[in-house]
Amino acid sequence: MMHYQQVSTVQTDLPLNGDADAHFELEEEKCKVYKKRWFMLFMFFAVSVSCIMNIMQYAIIADVIVKYYGVTYMAVNWSSTIYLLMYLVLGFPSTFILERWGLRVTTLMGMGFTTLGTWIKVGAVSPDRYWVLMLGQVIISISKVVVMPVPPKLAAVWFPAKEVSSACSISVIGIQMGLAVGFLVPPFFFQSGAQGEDDIAGSLYRMNISLAVVDTAILVVLLIFFKGAPPSPPSIAQSKIEKDKGFLEMAKIIVSNRTNIFLIISFGIVIGLLLTISTLLNQIILKHYHDGREDAGFIGLVMVLSGMVGTLSCGVILDRYGKFQQAALLLSILGACSMLCYTFAIHKGILLAYFITAIFGFSTLGMQVTGLELGAELTYPIPQGITAGILMMSTQAFGIALTYLYSQIFKAYGDFFANLTMFFIYVVEFILMCTLKYNLRRRAIEKTRSLR
Repeated sequence: MMHYQQVSTVQTDLPLNGDADAHFELEEEKCKVYKKRWFMLFMFFAVSVSCIMNIMQYAIIADVIVKYYGVTYMAVNWSSTIYLLMYLVLGFPSTFILERWGLRVTTLMGMGFTTLGTWIKVGAVSPDRYWVLMLGQVIISISKVVVMPVPPKLAAVWFPAKEVSSACSISVIGIQMGLAVGFLVPPFFFQSGAQGEDDIAGSLYRMNISLAVVDTAILVVLLIFFKGAPPSPPSIAQSKIEKDKGFLEMAKIIVSNRTNIFLIISFGIVIGLLLTISTLLNQIILKHYHDGREDAGFIGLVMVLSGMVGTLSCGVILDRYGKFQQAALLLSILGACSMLCYTFAIHKGILLAYFITAIFGFSTLGMQVTGLELGAELTYPIPQGITAGILMMSTQAFGIALTYLYSQIFKAYGDFFANLTMFFIYVVEFILMCTLKYNLRRRAIEKTRSLR
């Protein structure tokens, strides 16, 4: 604990004499904001959409995949949750790559693996090639592991302090847009009703080849235009980021602080629950609405679209007002309430299912950007990528555990008890969020500058 305080003191101490103003003027001279930051953000947005869409594309048409490949629903669930396992294995190495070689290498690696995986899946269109499909999903999972810690890092490296949370929210919306496309596009290739093996094969091939061509085009654009960092930092806080300590030493500092640990657990629970519901949505909806395959896709889309609204709203509010504690607690309450409603009302009518899932998406996806930015504040001056990497590892661990737990309860006792269990877990998350010490270190640096 003392070590953590010392790191912060070294990085945030400022002159206490009459040279303070000169100090800040010198720091400000080193900072510059570049217009091309928005193009960098847009390119990463496209990378996120592509990667996440590929991860989720089979879970939302799970009944079709089970029929065509002759596999179990659990096997189909693994097509989208395999990346959770990959993150546990490769989370730290990918974060190290981000901090060691920067945004350009990391983003190109992520898009490169995505493109390779999609082309492999083009060759998986045969009932005896589910293993080829899973190979493609594993490779794409590596790409997701690589790109997930990028949003707060890209925002801090390219954007000024007053735009950091908004930029991070837009990056996160790219991830959410990938979920939305993953929910929306596959069902359109597979219309409700009986389909023969040849029809399914043709639809799978058209879907996979389309994705492969688009991903290749995105990779080419990245190779030509994407830059890892501007010539000068955009803010004083970014210019004072910790650079002298090793990766493992800084990671140890983060997990040695109780507030950070509680945030890591809370963040993991919220996003883990989101991943669980997203993965099993097709099965839950079809249990109550037998012709609801397309509805499952649209409900997933509504969940993500409402989450985009929550994400962007939280980003703007955090930039403008800095109300991290209020935002985090409000989102936690809203998420727990929506989970409770989901438990008791999911079978009451399809329109109600749409509404409840929209509230759930708003709260959980809004917490994604709030948690990432709060983590950057609490652990400053440690680089944002390291903090984001640890937070994302937590989401993958909880995603695996909660998806497995939900699946087992769902199979044995039905979705009511599975949803009720998830609600009680959400309550635990809220209690942990109430115990955090909301010490906004990064914001304090910029606030001190503005007072000069």
